[in-house]
Amino acid sequence: MMETLAFIGLGRVGSALAVLLSQAGFRVAAVCDRDRQKSEAVAKQLERPVQVTDDPAVAARAASVVFLTVQDRYIAPLCEQLAAAGAVGSAQLVAHVSGSLTSEVLQPAAERGAGIFSLHPLQSIADPATALRVLPGSFFCFEGEDEAYPLAGRLVKALEGRLLRIAAADKPLYHAAAVVASNFFIALESLAISMLEQIGAGDAEARDMLLPLVRGSLENLAMKGPVEALTGPIVRGDSATIAGHLQALEDKMPAVVETYKTLARLNVDLAARKSGVTLADFPMLKESLSSS
Repeated sequence: MMETLAFIGLGRVGSALAVLLSQAGFRVAAVCDRDRQKSEAVAKQLERPVQVTDDPAVAARAASVVFLTVQDRYIAPLCEQLAAAGAVGSAQLVAHVSGSLTSEVLQPAAERGAGIFSLHPLQSIADPATALRVLPGSFFCFEGEDEAYPLAGRLVKALEGRLLRIAAADKPLYHAAAVVASNFFIALESLAISMLEQIGAGDAEARDMLLPLVRGSLENLAMKGPVEALTGPIVRGDSATIAGHLQALEDKMPAVVETYKTLARLNVDLAARKSGVTLADFPMLKESLSSS
């Protein structure tokens, strides 16, 4: 492979990509982080000797493909810094891995002649060790210039992943979907845990109780899709049970009543496609789920 890679910013994603792509045969020419110990730790995991530096311009000049794997708020100023220093130019591609930002934030590099793109791993990464395990096989979202797309395909193929290309205008909705599926899911499980704590379960016990249920739901979703995977009182049209839930929440956790109603409405919409249940068919259910 002719490309040489540099990673500037060695957090969870940047460090994992450097290691995994090095293992896959790509040449990582430089790694850079303000924390030199972090850079040296990543360098030790790479397949070939690599330049270790805390100077982003030095790292950028060492590679044909420069990944700015810093936090979102630092991407634009870092790119401006590299462009002003003449560290990126026409012989290079410059990328970031943000899920919410488009490649437009890399415009200073484009003005110097570099190709620009974003490549976001659609994955939940809590720590560097997890990143090494879960990134392979993930979906990656590409947005950017045509000249960068073939390289992105090779990178993702090396990671045994799948590549989705989207327009810059669609990046916010794409990222919102990721937040709903991952971050909101965690918040929902936290809410369910807090409900079980109301009846005397401890935090760890509540998690142990819910995880088998969650795994079963995910398995159903994977095998059947959301409509057929849906179970529970709403798909059965059991308005009395839903009324009981709302009364219990009013008594013990009134702050989450509206959250429950909103989610229940989504379930009604889904249940309509599976069993024909609608709010109009069950007046009590419709009334109990109306907004305050």
